[in-house]
Parts: sequence; C-alpha cells; structure tokens
Amino acid sequence: MLTKIITPRFAFSFISSLFITLLLFEPVNAELDLSLPDYNLPDIGSASIGAISYAKERRLGLQVLRDMRSTASVIEDPEISAWIRSLGNRLSSHAPHSANPFYFLVVKDKAVNAFATLGGVIVVNTGLILETDSEDELAAVIAHEIAHITQRHIPRMIENSKHNMLGTGAAILAGIIASSKSTEAGQAIITGALAIQAHKDLSFSREAESEADRVGLRILATSHFNPTAMPVFLKKLESEFTSTEGNVNEYLRSHPLTIRRVSDARSAAARYGVFKKQRQDLSYQYIREKIRVLSRATGKQAHIPSTINNNVRLYAKASALLQRGNIASTLKIMGTKSVQKSEALLIAKALLLQRKYQAVVRLLKPLVQLYSGENALIIPLSNAYLGLGQTQQAWSLVNHIVLSEQSSLTYFEVKQQIATQLGLIGFAYQAVAERNIRIGQYDVAISQILQAMKLPHVSAIELQALQRLLRKAKKWKKNLNQ
Repeated sequence: MLTKIITPRFAFSFISSLFITLLLFEPVNAELDLSLPDYNLPDIGSASIGAISYAKERRLGLQVLRDMRSTASVIEDPEISAWIRSLGNRLSSHAPHSANPFYFLVVKDKAVNAFATLGGVIVVNTGLILETDSEDELAAVIAHEIAHITQRHIPRMIENSKHNMLGTGAAILAGIIASSKSTEAGQAIITGALAIQAHKDLSFSREAESEADRVGLRILATSHFNPTAMPVFLKKLESEFTSTEGNVNEYLRSHPLTIRRVSDARSAAARYGVFKKQRQDLSYQYIREKIRVLSRATGKQAHIPSTINNNVRLYAKASALLQRGNIASTLKIMGTKSVQKSEALLIAKALLLQRKYQAVVRLLKPLVQLYSGENALIIPLSNAYLGLGQTQQAWSLVNHIVLSEQSSLTYFEVKQQIATQLGLIGFAYQAVAERNIRIGQYDVAISQILQAMKLPHVSAIELQALQRLLRKAKKWKKNLNQ
C-alpha cells in the first residue's frame, strides 16, 4: 500500500506520528478549555512555498481525487461518503485556514491507516475505521491529517528537497499521481527517489509531525471531540498489533520519539483538561457496521464489538443477511418501518429487491424531507418512483440536487436512466458526462457532450447545459496538462 512505503518520510500516517507523541498523556481533573491560543508551534518554514503554488496544488489534488475515484477500491456508497465528509468537514471547519478545499474518501483496505496528500485529499482505510472503538478515535486520526494539509507539510518537503540532484520533489509528485492509479507504481517511484534522503527527510518529518500533533489536537478539541482518544488509540494499536499484522512496531521503530516532542505534546493535551461526554450519536456505529459488511472484513476486523447499541447489533446482523441475499430474514429482523436513516436505507434496499415500491415511498419520503438533498435517500426513493412508473416525480427529485465534486457516482447513473425514460436525451448524456468528469475521464466526457449536441430533439435548455459542461471539461483537461 502507498502509505507503508512513504509514511516514514512523506505520507504522514497517523500511526507514525499523532498518537506516538501522546503516549504518555495523563488526563487532568479540569474542565475542557477551548479558549487556549495556539502557542509555541514549531516553525518549519514559510507557508509560501516556491516549489508548488496553491493553484497547482489545488489542481493536483483534484486530479488525485478523480483518479482515485476511478478505481474500485474507493467506497462510493452514498451514505458512507456523506458521513465521512460530514465528519471531515466538522473537523476542518475548526482548522487553520486552508487555501484549498478538503476531500475525504473511504478506501477498501484492511490495513489500519490513513493519509493526506496534495490539494486537501484525505484517505481513510476501512481497516482503520474498523479498528476504532469510537468516533473520537477516528476524529483524532483525521484531525492530524487535516493539520498536515493546513500546515502545508508536503509542499514544504518538496521545497526542502528541490535542490537535490535526484529530483526528489518531482519524483514525489509523480509518485502521488501514479499511486492514485497504481499503488505499486507509486511505491517504486517514491521509494527510489527518497532512499538516499532518508536521514535528512526523517529529521524534517519529526518537526512536521510535532507541528501536526499540536495543530491536530487543537482541531480535535475545538470540534468537541475527546482529546484523550489520541493516546487511547495508540496504546490499543501498540498492544494488539504485531510486526506481522500492520507492521505497527516497524512504524514505531522508524519514528523514534524525542524528549521535547513528547513533553510538548503531553503539556498541550493536558491544558485542554477533561472532556465532558456529549450525548452519543449512533451514526458512527451504524456506519462502522455497514463498512464491516461492505468490505467483507475477515479475521479480527470481522468481529462485532460487544459494547455496541442493541439496535445497531440487529442492523449489523440484518446487513450481513442481505449481503448473502436473504431478503426475508433481513425484513424479519428490521421490519418495514424506521425513522433511523441507516436502518431505513437497509429496509429500502430489501424492499426494492422485492419490488415493493410503494412501501419504499412510504418509508423514505418523510426522511427525504428531513434530510434535504441527501443522495443516499434520494437514489432509492427515485428508483421506487421509477418502479411505480412515476418517472416525472423521480425526475423532479433528482433534478433539484445541488452537485458537488464528491456527488455520488450512482446518482448520475440514476439521473441518466430517468432522463432517458422521459426522452430528455441531452440531459441523459449530460449525466453520463458529469460522472466521467468526476473520475477524470475528460476525453470521454467531451466526446459524449459533442455527440449529444448533434442529436435531434435536444432542447435549447439542454443545449445550454451541455455547452456549459463542455467548457468545464475542456478547462479541466487543459489543467491536467499544465
């Protein structure tokens, strides 16, 4: 995997950094203090990096995101995608200013890891999510990765190595792009470029990790997550993993602690005091169990924790049954009604398989009104309307969605299907082109748009929409070559 090769000097994996420095943290009996300023942050260089501009970093980040979404490893489930973005956005809203947007992805990979790369892309492995016991632990990982981005640690590293005759900075950039499509290719490029620079880059990494520890801890606390989740997670990893499972010990050996770093982190954490637990949000537990099923977890990761909520436990059991095609048993456990979003989506999936479309409408319509614009609910409800022959209602539902860079790929497929049934061929082509743009297939998208513009019976409104999308696709293709 990418981070196994580059973590020691580049990808800034949480295992090698964030939690290590907080191992000796001891909570104090004081109220959580969020008024503390950011004090004594290490200065590892100017944020104005000559090697790579904000604009170029933004373009590279967007391309990495789109290239990654073109692979089967990225989990595109609309509910999971919306959840990880919501968690990431909650944290990033309390982070230092970033000139670039943030993108959050879940990747099907049993390795317990997460990493950040150029342009605000943060990738979280399913293995890491399944290893966490609370949303606070997961938030601690993401907060640390956000800090690496806001502090521009990757551009700083590139700047630090740009005078190297080996061309390390260029190799890093090439490795990022290559890794988004082929892990092995990226590993080969990055490993070769950094081998001789190991000692120098490790020294730089210590300073970067120290800064990310401090900034990440503040992000975590001001986002109202428990700061003590950081050392708790590290202790668990250190005690449960061996060198043959996750190579955690190898990470620890390659990132030796310094007295100053541990002392600074412990002092910073202690100043936040004791966290007062909020009312538990079960969304994390539902999503974690959904991921456990979707990722077909094996071994230890397949074990459902004994501490989870009983409703979540039933949901986990029903999800596993539905994955095996046992619809009747799924509905026997879940019933046909629920106001809990994850449960309702599971029930709707089972009902759609039984072609009980009216039951799906009764189940999801109130939730769509409650969670306006959420793809995870709109997609199955639209499919139910299609099943009932109510195509215009389905179109009205999908056509008012505000699109984002991380809009569900499945959404575009459903929209294309509905538009086709309504005879809106221009909009059908537009939906397919939008999907291809989001996976970096610009030439394909441009070809589809041009083809649609030549078709008869394409309305003026459709033509205008296609022309706007064509300009965007050409611009993105041009940016790719810059």
